[in-house]
Amino acid sequence: MPRPFNDDLSTPWKINMPATLAGKIEYLLLDPIHQKPIYASRNKLIVALLSWWEARERGLADDQLPPVPTLIELRGRRN
Repeated sequence: MPRPFNDDLSTPWKINMPATLAGKIEYLLLDPIHQKPIYASRNKLIVALLSWWEARERGLADDQLPPVPTLIELRGRRN
């Protein structure tokens, strides 16, 4: 199945973070059956968190903030 079209261009970012935090996030985002990282789950989490933060900084009310996916949603095969 082809990936859905995204009309917003992407740009690569490289960030440094504490290894313990990175390890905890990687562990949470592992596929529980295959014990491998789930494709794009880390990217989806970071994009959702940054979108939420940016909207909050613009002054949107709590009920207007974009949703942050749960761990179950991030582990889903098709998001």
